[in-house]
Formats: sequence, structure tokens, C-alpha cells
Amino acid sequence: MEKAAPIATHARVDFVAKQSDPSRQSSQNYTAPKREPARNQKQNRPSQNDSSQMEPLEIVSGRWLVKAILLALVAAGVALYFTVCLLFYQGQWQFAFSSHPSASVSAASIASSTGLPIQDIKFDYTEEGVARLDGWWIPATSVSAQSDSTASTNGARLLVVLFYPSGRSTLPANIDVLRAFHTLGVSVFAFDYRGLGQSQPGHPSQTKAYEDGMAALQYLIGMRHIDSHRIVLYGAEAGSAVASHVAQQSPQIAGLILENPQPSFTRQVKREQHIHLLPIWLIFRQSFDISKIVPTLKMPKLVIATSAKPEYPAGASEIFKQASGPKQKAVFNVNDTKTLYAQSGWKQAIGEFLNNLNARSNSDKPVAPKR
Repeated sequence: MEKAAPIATHARVDFVAKQSDPSRQSSQNYTAPKREPARNQKQNRPSQNDSSQMEPLEIVSGRWLVKAILLALVAAGVALYFTVCLLFYQGQWQFAFSSHPSASVSAASIASSTGLPIQDIKFDYTEEGVARLDGWWIPATSVSAQSDSTASTNGARLLVVLFYPSGRSTLPANIDVLRAFHTLGVSVFAFDYRGLGQSQPGHPSQTKAYEDGMAALQYLIGMRHIDSHRIVLYGAEAGSAVASHVAQQSPQIAGLILENPQPSFTRQVKREQHIHLLPIWLIFRQSFDISKIVPTLKMPKLVIATSAKPEYPAGASEIFKQASGPKQKAVFNVNDTKTLYAQSGWKQAIGEFLNNLNARSNSDKPVAPKR
């Protein structure tokens, strides 16, 4: 028999070796597995964050939402309320004093137009030499050329009226009452509170007005050497509270005249401004309360009321009842104070009151013993 051809045997062996021996694979034929499918597989694998996001969203309750809105509205309302209270507290001085700047009118121009012997006075100086207050001194015609200590003793001409304005007008606007006093034959001194007119600028207040009122009295006593028993205080509206406060500190003055006094300015502000929601009793500090002062004042008093506002006669009547004696009252049917000072009834009431004060002061003088 013939032997098989060697080529067939070799081909078989090569085939088997190629299938069973992986070590013979060439490194050149090795191909690294692609990583992109693995990344895709990793990306497709759900992560922990993805599992949380896949959880169903919680539905907000309508009742909870309404409560949150109401709470926000309440908080906003409370904030607004306290803001209004703060604004009222900071601007409360405007209820008692004029908030409009007045035109600057010199005393010389007023004197030339009215014929009054007005002397512009700066007083109440600071330590730096700055005058806090500006006032007008108008001496009586019969004593204008004399010193206050050597003036005639006839009638009421020795008396000096210290005028306390309402706080809503300056010296040029008060020329009517100053001229009326001058025609009565008395010397008169008027001034502007700090923050008004030519006095020291700034916001006026009740505390400053009380201090300014005392400074005006001290000027007459200390600088002009006027006996306090010859000084009569006249206060108009809020100025009546200033005059009462000064009279309480200086009980030796001759007399006190109160024009349209009110027991408390707080009551008037609350009534006029219709403020009922704000705690006025807590935040309002411009009360000018004299209801507890007038019962302690022993000097003669004259209470004047006008019909300019309905509360003026009522407030003046209440003050008159609370005031201790001796006291008098006069009511005038006028709508403004300018008309009041021009009335003959006002001049008569003021003149009689001043004459009685002068007679009383003369009767109180000690009589020299006979030799």
C-alpha cells in the first residue's frame, strides 16, 4: 500500500495546534476591548441620586399654603405697623409746631412799618458764644427812655408781659398781639422757640420749648433786672402750657394769662387726626399736659377762650375748673386770634386784669413806719 502524502498529515496538525494553543496567538492580532460600551453600561446603571430623583414628588397641601400666606401677611402687617409708629414718633413735633419755614423779616422793617420801638434781642448763649434764641423787646412808650428800675409807678406801666407763642407762628406773625399789648401801656417781650424764626435751627419740641420759656424769663430777670413780681406770663394755645410750666417753676411772678389752653395736646391730636390704631399714649411726647399744673398755681390767672375751634371753649372751661383761685375767665366769639386782639373786649379784659395785678402788687408793698 502506498503511504499517505505528508502534506495531508501536516495540514491536520497545523489545524489542531491552531485551535488548542492560544499562546501562539500573536500580540499583534490582540485587540483591547472597547470601553465605550462599558461606559454606556455604567451610565445606564441607575445611581443613588437618580434613584432619589425618581421618587414621586410630595404634593403641598392647600391648607398649609393658605397658612403660609396668612403668616406672611401678618408679618408684613406687623412690620408696617411698627414702621408707621416709628415715623409718627420721629415727626410728632409737626403736630405741635409749624413745619413750614417762615419768611425772614427783620425787626427793623417791622418797626418802620408799624411804628413800634422793636429791639431785636439775641439771648441764651451757648458756651461757644452762639445765641440759641431770638426775641423782640418792645418797651412801653412812657418808659422807653427810662430804665426798667426807674419807670413810673402809676397804673400798670411797670408790668412786663412775657409772651409765649403757640409754636405755629413766628415773631412777625405775632405782631398784632404785640401791638395790642403796647397800646395797653405795658412793655412786652416775645421770642421764637428753637427751630422757629431766627432762633437756633433744628426740630422744636416740648422739652426745648420749656427750656426756652425759662431762658426768656431769666433774660428779663437777669439781663434787664426786672423784678419777677412785675412780670406777667401770657401763653397762646401750646404756649399756655409753656407759660404754666414756667409759672410752676417761678411762683413769684405777678400773674398768668392762658389763651385757649387745652388740658392735654394728646387728646387734641387724636381727635383732629383721627388716629385710633396707634398707641398715642406711648409714643406721643408732645402732650403739653397742664391738667396737673394749674391746680398748684397760686398767682392770679385769666383764662381766655375763643370760638375758633369747638374744642377751645371746652378745653378752656376744663382748665378754668381745675385751676386754683384767684382766677377769671373771658370768652370771645371770634374765628381767629387776629380778630381777637383787635376786639375792644379783649383789651378791656386784659387791661382790667393788669390793673388789678398792679394794685395788688402795690398793696403788698410794706408800709414805712411813721416817725
